[in-house]
Amino acid sequence: MNGQAHSMQESTPHPQQPGQGAFGAKKTNVVVELLESIKFSHTIFALPFAILALVLARRGGLPTVREALLIVLCMVGARTWAMGVNRLADAHIDAKNPRTSSRAVPAGRLSSVAMATFAGTGAVVFLGGAAALSPVALACALPVLLILASYSWAKRLSFLCHFYLGFCLGLAPLGAWVALRGEFPWRLLTLTFGIAFWVAGFDILYALQDEQFDRETGLHSVPAKFGTAPAIFVARASHLVSAVLFLTFGLLFELGVAYFAGLALAGVLMIWQHRLTRGGDLSRIGMAFFNLNGWISVLLFFSASLSLLAGF
Repeated sequence: MNGQAHSMQESTPHPQQPGQGAFGAKKTNVVVELLESIKFSHTIFALPFAILALVLARRGGLPTVREALLIVLCMVGARTWAMGVNRLADAHIDAKNPRTSSRAVPAGRLSSVAMATFAGTGAVVFLGGAAALSPVALACALPVLLILASYSWAKRLSFLCHFYLGFCLGLAPLGAWVALRGEFPWRLLTLTFGIAFWVAGFDILYALQDEQFDRETGLHSVPAKFGTAPAIFVARASHLVSAVLFLTFGLLFELGVAYFAGLALAGVLMIWQHRLTRGGDLSRIGMAFFNLNGWISVLLFFSASLSLLAGF
């Protein structure tokens, strides 16, 4: 339930009315609206970790181009499905929140049919990519889709929703490894849960924007339940736990100096992230949430890959 602040606009357009497109929404660039609505660019948060799992699984050599492309396809498909379902499930809530009322579905720029079609297409792409990877990947694909879709209702049930979101993103490297190797790597759980706590930390900070709205509407979040100061403390603790898990991951997989140097720099970026939002200051939440998190995921990917491929 994140987005940019605009005034509330509720619209229920009907197909074939003047100024409306084929999907029953206001005329607009549908592709651009769909990609913006699901924040397609944020795929970078989890994609580097999935590719890293491929490099780990093929230790001593690079994954094939086919493997890499299929994993990217699965990642894009799975995230499109998850975000599409989320936008549909939350449309009526987003319409009531001044910060999110301008989103494409509640504002009427996209119809529910268009978003459902987009989400369904993502699911088909994910299933197709999984089938092309391996029978094991295909067998795991449907449960993964259900897990990803269920996040949309987590905020209605528990303030632990931030950690559930993190777990959903943390499935990326685990799924890539299982798809390629057909085995469950217990030590890779350190990376999965490292991602889970990392994502939970910055999602808690982002949820500060909706603290009052969530409380008034009965939605669950750490800020809504405990308040601003405790939420910031939980976010910091979550990032500390994630750093320890990322460190443990590097030790278990015997990564080299390059990875631990990259991890140290990632830790500095996390600290900077908290300095940008200290005291509940949300004026720079965009930089803290989007820019720095993208850099952290890419940094950990390149440092670990350099360690694996160059032995450094």
